[in-house]
Amino acid sequence: MKTTFLRIACIAVISFLLNGFVMKAQEPFYDTKWENGRMVSRIKYVVGYFGLYEQKSISKYTYDEKGDFLKKEVYVWNRNPKYVWHDKAGRYYPDYSENNRIPQYCIQQKKDLVSNMVSLELLLWNKNKKTYDQPIEKIIYQLNDAHNRFYYYASQKGEKFVEEVNQINFNKNLFADFLEITGNNQN
Repeated sequence: MKTTFLRIACIAVISFLLNGFVMKAQEPFYDTKWENGRMVSRIKYVVGYFGLYEQKSISKYTYDEKGDFLKKEVYVWNRNPKYVWHDKAGRYYPDYSENNRIPQYCIQQKKDLVSNMVSLELLLWNKNKKTYDQPIEKIIYQLNDAHNRFYYYASQKGEKFVEEVNQINFNKNLFADFLEITGNNQN
């Protein structure tokens, strides 16, 4: 009786641990490339056919000559990609070349050095026009570096425009609403 109970308990624990490993193995992972301490690209991998990881999206980052962030562009691969045979693996892989990438959205930062104003814009890709549309969201701010406070902060989402002036505490969550739509698109 005790050995039967012990066997059942061991089987339950082993199956529970294996289930955890399987669930962890199905989570996406990222391959991030860095140059000069700055992120240049980030590829998202998800579980594809036959349980093998395949590329889902790629984010490319550009910087100006001073090293300040300028633009983040996110691309996904064509839904019906062309498959290419790889002798090394002995199977067909999706063609991940640049001509099979479809832009999704772009976040660009613009700085006005005279007024020390910074604007972040979210642009979505228009498949028909094959260009980015006008910004659908925009954040404009002026940061006082000495006190880590905003002198000016404004955000626009569609027709809604919110503006605040003078001594606003800098909070990383301030940009969370802006980045929420981009995170959903990259999934």
